[in-house]
Formats: sequence, C-alpha cells, structure tokens
Amino acid sequence: MLLPVLLILGAVFALLFLTRLGGAQRALIRPRWPAVVLAGAALALALRGAIWPAIACAALAGLAWTWWPQIESRLRNRAAPATANDAEDGAARSVLGVSPTATADEIRAAYRAKMARAHPDRGGTHAEAARLAAARDRLLKKLK
Repeated sequence: MLLPVLLILGAVFALLFLTRLGGAQRALIRPRWPAVVLAGAALALALRGAIWPAIACAALAGLAWTWWPQIESRLRNRAAPATANDAEDGAARSVLGVSPTATADEIRAAYRAKMARAHPDRGGTHAEAARLAAARDRLLKKLK
C-alpha cells in the first residue's frame, strides 16, 4: 500500500526536479538516464527491505553513470551515416570559409575574423553568431 504512494511521490519529485534544472544540468542527466532509473530501482528495493538487490542496483547505477554516455556515443557513431556527417562538415566549412584540410588554428582564425563582423554587438545577429559558433565547434570536435 505504501509503495505505490512512494513511487507516485518520487515521480512527482523527479518531474519537479527536472523542470527546475537549467539546460546544462539537464544535458548532464539526459544521457545518463539508465543510471537514474537504476538508482530509483535501488531506492524502491531498499524501501521494500531487499537490501542486497538494492546494493546491486546501486552499484549498477554507479557504473551506468560513468560508462553509459561512452557506450551510447559509440553506438550512435556506428549508426550514423558518414555521408550526413560529410555534408554537415562541408556546410560548417563553407560557413567559416575554410578548406577541408584546415588546422585547428586556421579554424579559430576564420571564426575570429567572421565573428568580428557577425557579433551582435557589432551589428550582426544572434542567429549568425550562433551559426558561426556551431560551425567552429563542429569542426574543432572533428579534429580531436
């Protein structure tokens, strides 16, 4: 009788907690959803008195918090088609005006030069500045 009430209260608390988080905190938690689910299961098991299964779920939650984002990114990289990445990289290169063989320093220099004109404080738009920043970030991430 008490468990459903606790689960409902936990779900309400989790919903309120997630809506109060900022974008950076949500971005940290979102890829780690299995850890959050396992931690909730560990809490539910502990409340029912099943200590050893609760400990096992808590240990799995800790491992999932650490490893799941890496596993998910590897799975996503295998599933992503290379042509879509090439087209998006080409679009990012054309936004910054750099060649496919551009180094990190060249990308940063092109970004600085374009941003000097596109910055909202200098008459540019926020959308254009965001587009330049996204292109720079995409190309620099690709080089790593």
